[in-house]
Amino acid sequence: MSRSHWLIPAVLLVFGLWPGTALAGDAGGPAEGDSLSALIDMLAEKGVLSAEEVDELKGRVAEAKKPAPPAEEPEYPTFKAKVRLEARFSDVQGDENQPFFGHLDDREAYDGFNLRRARLYLYGDLNPDVGYKVQYRSDWNMTSNELHVAEMQWRRWDLADVVVGQLQTPFGYEIMLTDAYLLCTDRASASTFLPPDKDIGIRLDGKQPVLGGLDYQLYLGNGDGKHVANAGGYLWAARVTAEPSPTLSVGASYASNDDTAYSPYQKKFLGKNADPYNLLPAYAAAEVDETSWEVDAQWHNGATSVWAEYISADIDPESGSTVTSDGYYVDLHHFLPYRGRRDKLEVVAGYQEFDGNTEVTDQFDLTAYTLGLNYHVRGSRYGKQRCQDMIRLNYIWSREAVDEVDNDKLVIQYQTWY
Repeated sequence: MSRSHWLIPAVLLVFGLWPGTALAGDAGGPAEGDSLSALIDMLAEKGVLSAEEVDELKGRVAEAKKPAPPAEEPEYPTFKAKVRLEARFSDVQGDENQPFFGHLDDREAYDGFNLRRARLYLYGDLNPDVGYKVQYRSDWNMTSNELHVAEMQWRRWDLADVVVGQLQTPFGYEIMLTDAYLLCTDRASASTFLPPDKDIGIRLDGKQPVLGGLDYQLYLGNGDGKHVANAGGYLWAARVTAEPSPTLSVGASYASNDDTAYSPYQKKFLGKNADPYNLLPAYAAAEVDETSWEVDAQWHNGATSVWAEYISADIDPESGSTVTSDGYYVDLHHFLPYRGRRDKLEVVAGYQEFDGNTEVTDQFDLTAYTLGLNYHVRGSRYGKQRCQDMIRLNYIWSREAVDEVDNDKLVIQYQTWY
């Protein structure tokens, strides 16, 4: 290499113009450009650089001085759509006299093949500060589609995002998680019956941690569920979460719902189990106060995760005694080696207890065990597009404290997003 040929890259390296050497935002300013041009002219006068080399260097200097093009702004409004389907086969030991613990195949004639979930998601942004989300559902045993979620998000406030509409109440871990991401196929009974349901109201999702590192959500709503006007009091709920270590997340929630005519405990538990504690008349008159609280933790370490949650609810009718219902679950999953990967095949195990009324021992005192496998056809819990296509196999052993029935259950479920 001639002296002039090694001098060109040397000059470019000194001024950060050699391809790949300059960091973003480090291009020389006008003063540096002028100095470099003067240096090039001086080297040309001394005969070090030819006229062609001068033109090449000055061309590179001029190119480096050009301002970076502005980032392209998305065209508003934006619009995206997704569909989620869950096809399910279940086989229950016996269909007679089963208590209902939260899933339709607990009931007679609902095992076999079913389309358990069919959801349509529409979402996007109206402008940089305002987003929206709509979700329709047509789940098993539904005769028509239903507006499940309809919310607007305002994100300009520095302290919190403001979300309004028909939306998820911030209570508990498992109930707030899309069921496609669960470890076991079904939520625990305590998560199904005791947290407040989706409701019409306003929610604040905090952006800045408080009290030394707590993230928070606050909610004020109708208190009587979806698609209905307020019948009495209002629901308020609060949730805080924290990460004490890189492997541990913890949370706690509290909710109060005065003079309500509706709750999952009323509709899903009492209504489907023939009102064992004679509370439905008080709900019909909107004369029930519900208060509930929960604590939860999620531990993960590489291929292994453990989730645990305890939930308790007090149901206080205007006339009559307070009923307390509670329950908890512990779920574990661990990825197994499969064809050289450790993010496709996972073994899952679960344990749960639920008590419909802690003052009595009856058929609605449940202990259940789950053992199963999940296979991720596309995506995984580790990836950005996690759980996009997954096959689940679960076997659930259910034991009632009194009048035990044959209701152990095999579930095979396929879920997909597209």
